[in-house]
Amino acid sequence: MKTMLSKIFGPNWRSSSSGIATVVAVTTAIAIHSDPTLVAFLPDIAEVYITGIAKLVAVVSGIIFALTVKDAAVTGETVAQTNEVKDITHGENIWINYN
Repeated sequence: MKTMLSKIFGPNWRSSSSGIATVVAVTTAIAIHSDPTLVAFLPDIAEVYITGIAKLVAVVSGIIFALTVKDAAVTGETVAQTNEVKDITHGENIWINYN
């Protein structure tokens, strides 16, 4: 499953998939809250469960997104910077002429 998600969303698949889940869950919860007729055809208990599950998924996926938004694959943590970036950031002093 990890390789499939990595192929779909790229190297930052954790933050991408949890961010998408958060957006979908929040949108669903807001839509149901603002227009209850969207789920009016369901029994009352099902409406409550769907709304509750959407809110729970929004909170959980939002927390997961917050924890994974800076993946270990981001340069500077477990992935070394490229030599070009090191030369630019740690190389010669760069003087800015404001004239």
